[in-house]
Formats: sequence, C-alpha cells, structure tokens
Amino acid sequence: MSDRVSRRRARTRERIFTEAMRLFAERGFDAVTVADITEAADIGKGTFFTHFPSKRDVFRYLGEQVVRVVLDADVGDGTAEERLRRMLDAAADWLEAHPEPARQMVKARSFNLSLDLGSENQKRFNAAVADILAAGRSSGELRDDVPLGAAALAVQCGYYACVMTWAAHPDGETLRDRLATSLDIILNGLMCPLPRRPAAPC
Repeated sequence: MSDRVSRRRARTRERIFTEAMRLFAERGFDAVTVADITEAADIGKGTFFTHFPSKRDVFRYLGEQVVRVVLDADVGDGTAEERLRRMLDAAADWLEAHPEPARQMVKARSFNLSLDLGSENQKRFNAAVADILAAGRSSGELRDDVPLGAAALAVQCGYYACVMTWAAHPDGETLRDRLATSLDIILNGLMCPLPRRPAAPC
C-alpha cells in the first residue's frame, strides 16, 4: 500500500470517528445508526465496515489512540514510579483534550471492564505496566512478594475506575489528579507504617 493510500485511509477513518463522536454526543450512542454515521461522514456503508466492524468498534478506536499515547510516553530513564506517572499523565492529558468521546463511552455502557481488560489494546497497556513493575522489582524499588500480574492489574483497574468516574462526574477533580491519587494508593497503600519498637538493650 502506497503512502498516499495509507494517508487517505487514515483521513477517512478519522473522519468516521469524528462524525460518530459528534453524533453520539448530540443524540446518544443508542440513537445513532451506522447509516447516520455514513451520511454524516459522506461515505458508503461498505467504507464504514472496512474501517470499523461495528458501531461499538468506533469506541475501541478511541482506546487505540489512548494506548498509543501511553506507550509513546514511556521513553527515557526513570524509576518505576516516574515511568508510570508519565504514562498516566499522558493518558489523562489526551482524554481531557477529548472529553466528549470518553463521556459518551461511559454513557453508552460500552466501557465494559471485564471485556475491555481482554482487548488487544488493554493487553498492550497491561504488558507495558508489567514491564515497568518488573524493572522496579529488579532495582529494589518495589516489593517482590506481590505477584506481578496482580500488581499490573491493580494499576490497570485503578486507571479504568478513574476514567469512568471522571467521565461520569466531570465537575470534580481533574483526571490527572484522580490518576495521581490512585497511583499513590497503589504504590504506598492505605495503612500507616507501624512504629518501630525500641531496640532491646544489649
């Protein structure tokens, strides 16, 4: 495929996504049909299905954008905490710059946690988080007595919970602040450190 064709396909895909998000915002997800989207984007149904197998896959495209931004943010050196914060900050910045698609995703109940955690996008996200946590364990920054998969899942679930509550209640904290608090809780826990007992006399 030539570069010109690739660019044209990318522009068409982006136009479909943009028009679909606009219609979802105006009418709600359930009230919008594929025919509505194709008419707004000035394309045929065949073109729509070439880019998106279903209406719901338009939202999955949103996930692709977020995961790409997240993975691109994990560059350079740093501690595990610094790398995780860079990734989550990048996701927050992108979503806060595109708030309506995220909110429509929640309103449409297409943000199905159990299903989305198994999607290819989220497998890539989870793998990136697991790599960072593994590096933190190797350096001695993080505990090594917690299963790596469980730790990565905790970060991922915290991310999802923050996105969903922010999308549903946008007047509260920023998404960036919500994610920062969630990561603090995951990394540092809720319990106060126990006071040290005085050393026994020699």
